[in-house]
Amino acid sequence: MKNHRIRLRHTVGGLLAGILLGFASGVPAHAEEPPFPLQIPSFPVQVNGLKTDNERSPYPVLTHNHMVYLPVKHFAETLGLDVAWDAARGLKIGRREHPSGQRPPAEPKDKASVSRRFEAVLPEFPIEVNGKSVNNASEPYPLLLVDNVSYFPMTWRFTHKEFGWRTDWSAQEGFQLTTEQQKVLHRIIGEDSEALYVEAAADRILRVNKDLKGDPSPIDGKAKTGVSPLAEQRKPGVAFTGDLKLTAVRLGDSVYYNNIELLSLKPMLEKAAAFYESQTEYANKGLDVQSKIMKLDDRTVLAVISISSFLHIPAPYTPYTHEAFIIQDGKASSVPDLTQVPTRVVRNPDGSFWIASEAADRMTSRTPNVYGQLALLDSSGQLRGMNTRLGEKDIDLLASTADGLTVKAYSDRFKAYHDSFIPLDAEERETYYHLDLKGSETRLFLYKGAGRGYVDSKGHIYVVDRQVNRISDLTSGQSRMWWDYELNP
Repeated sequence: MKNHRIRLRHTVGGLLAGILLGFASGVPAHAEEPPFPLQIPSFPVQVNGLKTDNERSPYPVLTHNHMVYLPVKHFAETLGLDVAWDAARGLKIGRREHPSGQRPPAEPKDKASVSRRFEAVLPEFPIEVNGKSVNNASEPYPLLLVDNVSYFPMTWRFTHKEFGWRTDWSAQEGFQLTTEQQKVLHRIIGEDSEALYVEAAADRILRVNKDLKGDPSPIDGKAKTGVSPLAEQRKPGVAFTGDLKLTAVRLGDSVYYNNIELLSLKPMLEKAAAFYESQTEYANKGLDVQSKIMKLDDRTVLAVISISSFLHIPAPYTPYTHEAFIIQDGKASSVPDLTQVPTRVVRNPDGSFWIASEAADRMTSRTPNVYGQLALLDSSGQLRGMNTRLGEKDIDLLASTADGLTVKAYSDRFKAYHDSFIPLDAEERETYYHLDLKGSETRLFLYKGAGRGYVDSKGHIYVVDRQVNRISDLTSGQSRMWWDYELNP
């Protein structure tokens, strides 16, 4: 195959229309013959928050056929890419498992000549992106060589689908590329009258102004000791600890508390018997029944019965179920939406109770099947499942007041493991609600993304984003993002 040579000119006819079409629709415009020449863009280009100086740089950002091209090796550290080339295997470009938080490369002080001319060549060597072979000659926007420097197209296919980056365009800011960031800001754990205290990477706590102006500043060891316990103190209600003096008992095929039948074990026993009859190599060891019981007030008891079955399967894989019950006035009622052991109970001034099982932390947990579940025992004794009412798998408790709860509700955990790769433009949504003491909801805010919520002493809802180092004050509408290279010590 012959090399195709393309000479650079300083003409930009139709460039803006092509950029808007390519990135607004996500589908590149079709290349025309003969190819458009490469050129220095007439609009600003930002890579992770810093503008490129294309007039000065020996490796400028270029455009070809209305598409932005970056010198891939020059920006490899910033983009979080591994780039390798040899004559036999060609060029390999791959996403790193963990971004490095590198500042975009600085440009030389001496200004280059604006009359520079370039020639682009379609390479003949093999090309791989994320381990997949690229038929470069058939690409609408192929990878190009300029003075033996590989230039990579910022197409939707590569930026979004292969690397999960985000691209934006505006007439004022030009082309903006945001790549996967090292996560530095984790969660807000406390506050004072002017600032939030944010747990950060490298075992640090950063002080961030509530108006989100200025830069985060680390606090010293002595102050850190006083701030660290605040996260637990901010949790609504009290922990569901149980009382060792209170216990349920098994009588025959049923479980009782104070002579009140809670549930029948007969369906589980029959299911187990049928299994062991057909699988004679296993011994039927029956069921293991445990209870955790707590008095909520003088007339209200919360009881949780945990049953393990098929005991030939070793822990932690032994199948189990949890069933929660409210016992009042000699009657037991099953708590709706609660299939896990509760973790917190919130008592309200009118005598009602919130009963919650907290979700596994979606940022770090390796047990994504533990959900945030919430039920209300209202002042009339009615039980209401709030997950069913809101239509969400998870509900997180953020703050409790005399008239209800502030919660975050969501369903799409997006692969909750902490090391999962999640594109920056992932369609996650989380809704913040106020729940009154009758179980009615008022929608407060929709957060387009995923993050950790926090309600401060004035009722402002802040969110620390899951993917980028951004804090948003949903109440005021203010938001601020810092780049990883700005936050690293």
